[in-house]
Amino acid sequence: MSIGWFICPYKRGTNQGPFPTRYCAMDDFTNQINAVGGTWSETEILGNHAIVKVRATDALLTTINAAGGFTRLPKNKLDEPLSDLSPAVKTILRNKLNSLGYTLLEIQEALGDDIGSLTMRDLLRFASRRRLKPRYDRDTDTIILDGPTQPVRSIDNVDGTVKE
Repeated sequence: MSIGWFICPYKRGTNQGPFPTRYCAMDDFTNQINAVGGTWSETEILGNHAIVKVRATDALLTTINAAGGFTRLPKNKLDEPLSDLSPAVKTILRNKLNSLGYTLLEIQEALGDDIGSLTMRDLLRFASRRRLKPRYDRDTDTIILDGPTQPVRSIDNVDGTVKE
C-alpha cells in the first residue's frame, strides 16, 4: 500500500430537507479504496476543497489523480522537504494556493520566497488555516462559501488517522 496526499473539490450532494449537501469528492472513490484495504481522511480548506490523505494501491492512487479537479501533492510524508521540487512544481503549488482563495501577499508572508525551504507539513498547515462557512442561496440554487471563517481539522490529525 502507498500513501498519497491530494487537494480535491467538494461536490454537491443530495438534498437533505430543503437544502442540498456537499461532500468531499474523494468519497466517490471510497468503495474502491475500501476494496483494496485502504482508507482516507480529509480536512476542508478554502475554495470548496479538501486536503486528503489516502492509503491505497499505486494503481488506485494514479486513477484518483486522473479524476477531474484532483491534484496529487508531490510528497507522501509530512516531514519531507520540498527543496528538491522543480521551480515549475513550486509555481504550480503557489498558484494552487492562490486559486483556493489565499492572496499572493498572504502566501508570500507565510511561506516566503521559496517554498523549497519548507516541508510538506509547513505547506499543508498553511493550506489548512481556515475554511469559510457555506450557505445555500435558494434564489440561485447554489451553495456559496462566503460565511465566517471556520476551524478545520489539523493536518497532523488527518495524518494520524491514515496509518502507513
